[in-house]
This record gives sequence, C-alpha cells and structure tokens, in this order.
Amino acid sequence: MTAEPAGQQVSLGQEALWFLQRLAPASPAYNVAMAVRIRQAVDDAALRRATAAVVERHELLRSHFVEQDGRPLRRTVEALPGLLEIRELPGATEAELHALAREAVARPFDLAEPGPVRLLLLRRAEQDAVLLLATHHAVTDGASQVLVLEDLLAAYRAETAGPGEPPAPAPARPYQEYVTAQRELLDSPRRAELADHWRTLCAGAPPALELPTDRPRPARKRFTGASWDFRLPEELARSLRPAAAAAGVTPFVLLFGTFQALLHRWTAQPDFLVGYAVSTRPERTMRHTVGYFVNTLPARADFADRDLTFRQLLAAVAEQLRHGLAHRDLPLPLLPAELGLPHDPSRTPVFQSMFSLITATRFQPLLELLAPADGAKPEVVHHGLRLTGFDLPQQEGQFDLSAEVLQADGAVKVAFKYDTDLFDAATVGRMAGHYRLLLAAAVADPDLVVRRVPLVGPAERETLLGLATAAW
Repeated sequence: MTAEPAGQQVSLGQEALWFLQRLAPASPAYNVAMAVRIRQAVDDAALRRATAAVVERHELLRSHFVEQDGRPLRRTVEALPGLLEIRELPGATEAELHALAREAVARPFDLAEPGPVRLLLLRRAEQDAVLLLATHHAVTDGASQVLVLEDLLAAYRAETAGPGEPPAPAPARPYQEYVTAQRELLDSPRRAELADHWRTLCAGAPPALELPTDRPRPARKRFTGASWDFRLPEELARSLRPAAAAAGVTPFVLLFGTFQALLHRWTAQPDFLVGYAVSTRPERTMRHTVGYFVNTLPARADFADRDLTFRQLLAAVAEQLRHGLAHRDLPLPLLPAELGLPHDPSRTPVFQSMFSLITATRFQPLLELLAPADGAKPEVVHHGLRLTGFDLPQQEGQFDLSAEVLQADGAVKVAFKYDTDLFDAATVGRMAGHYRLLLAAAVADPDLVVRRVPLVGPAERETLLGLATAAW
C-alpha cells in the first residue's frame, strides 16, 4: 500500500528557496520585510484580531515545509496563535528602535516550523509605534508582502470602526492552483520551447561576471550582505519617464540598461549575463493571493561595439526583454541543468548580479511611504491610520551585487545590495555614484557613447586627489 503524501507539492521557486535555506540556515538573505510607523494610538486587542483574520485568509502564512524523499512538501496548520508580538519601549532612541527592527528582520526562519512569518509592534510612545512584518521568501514575494500589510491595515480598521464598515475580503484563491498549473506546464511540450530559448540566449556566455572585489572570493558562498541605499535627485527621478518615452522604451528598460552599463564599465567585460526579476502572478485569478510569484531571468549584456550609444543599448535591452517575458515561465532553478552548468559553491548559478524594479501601482499609499521624495517622511492617512515610512534594510547577500529600485510618485529609491564577503561599503558607494552619473548621462543625451561617459564626479575626484596627495 502506498503511503499518503506528507503534504502538498510546492512550486519550483519554493523548492529552490527550501534548498538554499538548508545550505545556509543562519542566513536572513531570503527574509522579506516591510515596516510602517503609526503616529496614533493602537488598539492592541483589535490588532490581534486583525492579525488572526489575515492569517486565516492567506494559508501560506500558516504553512511549513516537510521533507519527503529529499524534496519539500508543504503542510498548513489551522491557526497561528500568539503571532503578534508587542514590545513596549518607553524612552527608546531612534537608533535603538532601528536596531531592534533590524534584529527582527535578520533573525532566520526555520521553514520546518509552522508560520515563517513575524509580526512585531514596537511602541515607543502612545502615538508612536512601528509595525513590522517579516516573512520568508518561500511564502511571499514583494507584492505579496504589501498585500499582507494592506489586508492587515484594512482588517484593523474593520475591527475598530464598528458597524457599517465594509466586510473583510473573501478568502483568496489558493496558491496551490498556481503550483498545479506550473507543474502541468513543465510536463508539457512547452517546457522544451522555453528551454530552447534560454539555451540559445546563454550559449557561449562567459561563466561569470568578474566584478573587482575588495577580498578574495570564499570557497563557499555564505549569503551575508548589506545595502547601500540612496535616492535619485528629484529632477533626475522625474525625468526618467519622459526620457524613456523619448527613447521609445519603458523606465524599467532605462534603469536596467544603465545598470548593465555600470557592470560593463566596472568589469570591462563586453559580454556577460545579468538577472532581472519578473512577476509570474496570474493577475486575473490570483490578484489577491499571497505567495511566491517571482521568477528571475537572465539577460545577455552585449558591449562588443565600442561605440555603443545609450540609445542603441536601450533598444537592444528592450528587444531582449520582450522575448524574455514571452518565455518567463521556465523557473530559474531549472536553468543550470538545462544549460549544463557545473556546480560552483562560491557563486550563484547562471548570473551573479541582478536588477529589480518595484512600482507603486496597486498599493500606492503604502509604497509612497517607502520612496518619499528627497528622503522626507510624509504622513499618509491610510485605512484611517496616520502612517509614515520606516527604512528597513533586507534581502542582502543573495548575489554579488543587486540593484533594487523602488519608484513611487516621481521619487526613486535605490538599494545596492551586496555580498559583504566581497565588497566594502565604500566600494559599493562608488558604484552607486557611478550609476547616478551614467543614468543622468543617458537621460540628458541618449546618443552618448556608453564607454565615454566620465565616471569620476567632482566629489569623488576631490577624494581621490586628497588620497593621492596624502600618499605623496
């Protein structure tokens, strides 16, 4: 007699994350977090009820992973009592508040334990508290994280507003429908078509992107990291959309193409692979479902033409992304085997650098808190709560270097996330400065030759001259 399975099948992305967590169980590289600051009194009992309602609605928040025949399966528990933790911190300084939030984000999850989710309220005063939501990437992605927080705030308002408040949303479509559809696609002839596209794209690509590092690469990647966060100057941020339109591309292409230009200028490699994140969420059927709906695809950066202009670069990137999006459904974990890549424990497979863009579309008020113009902390009234932003570094060390761009209401916030085994903060800070210079050049004149844009700005030139003088 065949034994009953221990749980439900998982998606290929979830399976890969499960394996990565086993390789580096102490790493928080795949923790996803978001926090807002609440500038009014919070009803603790109502927030606990709202938490229970949201966890009941989204079953992945109640999931855990078990091993069967060397592979993960997913189980779901009925409830997660006591999930919300409230800490009273009267008199805590801003530094102490941020340190506690960072500690909560950095604490690793055990995927074998039910509920890879952490909800924390840090209350410094009656009308000053930070609400922090952290989850493991195996159960959410960036959009799902915002969806959970949005649902939580809406449920809290329903708990505190009394009669007349709209009822809570109906339970979302189960994530398992997505898993089933993915498995069926991979068992169909479509898989061969997808694999052929990516084999053709990657054929003959160099085995690695060789960014100059501050230290030798360890024999095994440890997924330890940090972030260099910066905001684009307001004038540059607001010029991105019209500049992209004038070049016949999207802002994503402009920002991603410039990131490729940065990697080329730092490595002098004329050919390399770089990743980019895309959503695989079925918007029509699972718009309100929490889950891991992300795939990361390789792009082939081609700088063989020494006279390549930004306009030519962006056109090539746009064309490649058009074909890539049409073949987005082959999960990244399958690519190394399809490409015949040897295992290298010191590097991420396929590519070592990646780019992602998050735009404020569905949940504009919440995302505006994360990318305020000029670094200000505007107050947003959302679901009856007075909210401000709260900066929270996260998901660091997955790659050698990755760029995460958040675009909201004309403001653009960028996080260069890097492997601290390889780079010092000052080095990544120089990369960030060079990215701003290249982006400004591309916006000002797309017919400029990429390799001719000077990367040393006035501030860096002054620093280098000072170092040279001191050494002399």
